[in-house]
Amino acid sequence: MAGGTVAVRIGVSGTHTRRDDLEALHTWLQSAPDLEEVREADQLAVGREVSAQQTEGMSGELIQDIVLVVSVEVARNVIDKVWRSVETWVRNRRRFADPEETPRVTLDGPATGPGAGLGRDTDRDGAGRPGGNGDGQPGGDTGGRPGGGGRTRGDDEAGEV
Repeated sequence: MAGGTVAVRIGVSGTHTRRDDLEALHTWLQSAPDLEEVREADQLAVGREVSAQQTEGMSGELIQDIVLVVSVEVARNVIDKVWRSVETWVRNRRRFADPEETPRVTLDGPATGPGAGLGRDTDRDGAGRPGGNGDGQPGGDTGGRPGGGGRTRGDDEAGEV
């Protein structure tokens, strides 16, 4: 990438299948048509690294984040495009989430310097919290989507087998 770059991290939480969800979001971002132009212009690279939340005291599986390396000159524009793709992925993921899951994605940029202020969180606008419906709008019916609006998974009527 020409010029300077900034690295931002995307983390996935609130699901029972974090590793699979991270892999699915990573694949989504690598192939999202909305991001094709910036990937081809070498203004965006999508990779994975050990999570910033990982500590030596954690036992069990290794936690990873998606890492985006973005050209400083176009960082805000590229991150806006990335975030629209992330929001689409989250909405789709929430449609099929178990009732106990609250899929959440965060994007963390550097605290200072180039890229500061790029952070995003799918829960800031109410999506993913009780009463939110995953599309940034306050609670209410989820339009007949699985798991909401009086429907059960698979769009079966409540009480049907």
